Formats: sequence, structure tokens, C-alpha cells
Amino acid sequence: MAVMFRLLTLFSLTVFIGSVFASAPSQDWQHVAATLRGTLDVLQLSHEQYLAQVTNRHSRRDSTFRTGPAGYWQPLAANKRLDASDDFSGQLHDLINEIGSAVQQLIELLASQFDNIGGLLISTSTSSTPAAAPTTAQPSILPITDLNTPPAATTTSRSLVPDRPLYTSTSSSPSATYTFNPRAADLNVVYYSQTDLTPVISLSEVCDDPAIDMVILAFVTHLVSDGGYPAMNMASNCWAPNAAQQAAGAAGLLDCVGDGFAGKIARCQKQGKKVMLSLGGSVGDLSMSSDAQAEKVANTLWDLFLGGTDPTSAPLRPYGDVVLDGIDIDNESPSGSPYLPTLARTLRQLMSTAPKPYYLSAAPQCPRPDASVPVPALLPYTDFLAVQFYNNPSCQLGRSPTVANEGFFSSLQDWSNDLLALGSPVSGSRVMTRASPRSLGFQNINNGIDSPRLLIGTPAFAGAGSGYVDVPTYKTMMQRVRGLGLPNLAGAMFWDGAYQEVSATEVGNDGINATFAEVVKQVFA
Repeated sequence: MAVMFRLLTLFSLTVFIGSVFASAPSQDWQHVAATLRGTLDVLQLSHEQYLAQVTNRHSRRDSTFRTGPAGYWQPLAANKRLDASDDFSGQLHDLINEIGSAVQQLIELLASQFDNIGGLLISTSTSSTPAAAPTTAQPSILPITDLNTPPAATTTSRSLVPDRPLYTSTSSSPSATYTFNPRAADLNVVYYSQTDLTPVISLSEVCDDPAIDMVILAFVTHLVSDGGYPAMNMASNCWAPNAAQQAAGAAGLLDCVGDGFAGKIARCQKQGKKVMLSLGGSVGDLSMSSDAQAEKVANTLWDLFLGGTDPTSAPLRPYGDVVLDGIDIDNESPSGSPYLPTLARTLRQLMSTAPKPYYLSAAPQCPRPDASVPVPALLPYTDFLAVQFYNNPSCQLGRSPTVANEGFFSSLQDWSNDLLALGSPVSGSRVMTRASPRSLGFQNINNGIDSPRLLIGTPAFAGAGSGYVDVPTYKTMMQRVRGLGLPNLAGAMFWDGAYQEVSATEVGNDGINATFAEVVKQVFA
């Protein structure tokens, strides 16, 4: 009987709504639509004008990978921030007002067509509980434009998401059964926080995906900035520097606790996933002046983001009490490379004395040698080498989205051989010796890895740059990679995690969709 009542109610509502649309003057509906469309057009135009300003700033062949529509937001350095009058907060405020006005017009229009709409809606409820009173609207959070005002993330519509199935978790709580295995051959590592899907696909959604093992947050853009502290860019995540950071002169740091981003990281780690922090990026500057400064920077990173307990740094930690799981080096400027080995060696020493397992990774370009990432000198301290097989025609994954590039397979084999040539590991007690990296061998810090492991750097969307292949082609290529029998293959790295989540495509003729990460699990598990 209850089912019949609900069906009758649904039918009545359908007839009612249809009659309203049919009887209402068409110009009324057109006015509501035009009101919203005009404001949205203004936002779109402003966004396009902004993107035009940040495109083509960098000459590197791979620079388009993290600039333009798929790349960095406005850098956070104070002298590079947009004036508060130029941001979107005013337009967003106008949009909210327009939406409220449009909704009110809709209500009035419906009321004019059916006087008892309130009674009809109430009568369809199956609950005897009174409706809760509306809560006070929460204050808007503004984009980062002013050090003295706590900003807030903008909202991006899911209409930006490509027309592909989105992964949805079957569990409402973090998994308690997952265990990170650093020696697995099917690991999926994703960068996060620097594409236009970042405001749409949250970190929690990425971490809830059972196919994802590690997230690398992007980026610390400068190692030495205001007050001698690093500078960060987390795009739409995190707030401007908090009071303690500003008082210390650390204007390049961010408050990632206030906006809840640190809580999402903690939740991800509770699921067993590893969360690391990347240094560099296409607009980053990892320049250091000496070995002594590199050692100081390493200790600062340790105190601000990892396991350091320096009481002076504690109030400045961007993620609060959250302790990240390691550091990634994504240097993309040769000028920043000379002292990176010292930085990595010092971090390795600090990690070797901690009870928690930490990891170091690096992301060189696929042409060998990479001018910006000094691989031979870094290998003794690097657990994962995520080679970027994109934006370089000689060694990128694809010639087109559906055609593999033969140069990729030979390059992958060469990279594997380079890692194997490092030699046998030595104990972590020798990390601080001054011998050459080659004489030391790999520096084992008891984190489950005894030699460098190789990740296949993969673009997860066509807009990332050249070398993109679609999911079916990627699966075919990974099956061929499996046939190479590479002993140090660890899995894949993706730019970026948000786009990876919406990459599900039918693979084969069985009607079942799979994402890039799911393909890696299927092929290499």
C-alpha cells in the first residue's frame, strides 16, 4: 500500500510540474535563465583572461604540463598576488545574490500557478519529524589575496569533470585493512593539488580509491623564501599564513589546518596510504647557495613537515600535527640542481633515526641524463624514481592517444638498468660519510626498500601535454611492459590524482570501465 501511495504521489508531482512549465509564460523562465547565464558568462570571461596571462611563461618543453588550464594557480608570493579588487570574490558574491533572486522568482512563479504548493510538498513526506529550521549561512571563504584576512576555497562545479564515470567508494569510512607495501610492483602514486579539477575532486575522494597507494602534494615552490623559510603553493587548498607564520616572517608558508586540508591528509594516512610533499614544479626555484644551506634547508623541512620536534617550528607547521611520509624532488630548472644531493643526503640521515618509515622520491624527465635532476648523485638516497614519460617525443608513452611510442619501451629499459647499476645497499649508519655516491651504494634506512624502485610517470588526461595515451592503449602497453620482466618496477605515477579519478573508460568488450590506476593493479598485481 505504501508503495502504491508513493507511486501515486510521484505521478501527481510529475503532472503538477509539467502543468506549471506548460502554463507559465515562457518569458518568465527565460528571464530566470538569462539572469544566471549573464553572471556565469562574466566569470568565464574573467577566468579566460587570467589563464591568458599565465600561459607560455616558461620555455621548457615540459612547462605546459603544469601551466595554463591544467597547471598552477597564481603564485602565492606577496609581490605576485592579485590585488584584492581583481579576484573573483566580488563576482562570486554577485552570483550568489543572483541565484538567490532567481530562486525567489521561481518560488513566486510556482506559487502563482499553484496556490497550495506548500501543502502538496508537505503531504508527500514519509517522515513525522518536523523539518529543521534553516541554519545561518556560513561565511564565504575568499581566495588567497591578503595576508591579513583568512581566505577560503572557491567552489568549482562538477560540470568541469570530463564526461566519464567517476570512481565512487562502496564504503563510508576509511579502510582498516589496507597495508602499504613499498616493494609491490603495482603501486599507484599520484600528484595532487595543482590542476583545475583540484576543487572538484577532493583529497578524500582520491584516498578512498582502493587503487591509490600514495599521494604527493604539490608543491613547495621555493626552498628559501621570506624569513628564510620555504614557500608553498597548494592552489585551492589551504589558507594564507596564520598569525604565527606571519609573526615569524614566513609569509610563504600556508595554514592548511584552518581549511580542513590537514584533516583530510590525516584521514588518508589512517587508511594506510602514504602522503608525501613535492619540492619544485615548473615554476619552482630550488636554488641553494652552498652545502651548508642545503643541510639547513633539510632540517627546516624536517621540522615543518616531517618528524622534527623543534619547539620554535611547531607553531609554524603548515599541516599542524600531521607528519607527512616523505619528500619528493621535482626540480625542473638546472640552476636548482647543484646542492640537491646534499639536501637528499641530510634528509636521509634524519629519516634513518626515526621510528616511522619515511621515503624519498624524485621525478626526472625521461631523456637521459636529466639536466635538472642529478640522478646519479641522488640514487643512493632515493626510494622511488618516478620518470616522467611525457612531453618528450623521443621517450614519451604515446605518439597519439591510441598509438604507442616505441621509444618509450627502450627508454624504460634503460632507466631500469641505470637503477640496477647502482650496486648493493649499505646500512644507514654510513649516510653522512663524505664518500662519493657510487662508492656508497644505496642508503638503506629500513623502510622496506633496499634499492631504488622505478615508477612509470603517466599523464592522466590529454590536456596535460604530449605523450598521453587513453586507458585501453595504456593497458596494452603495460601488458607489454610486464613482459620485459623489470625487477625494479614499482608501478606508475600519475599527473594528476584528480584527473586519474575521472579516467574510467571501457577496456575490452565486456562493458566494464577501468581507470589508469585500476589497469596498473590488473596488470602488475
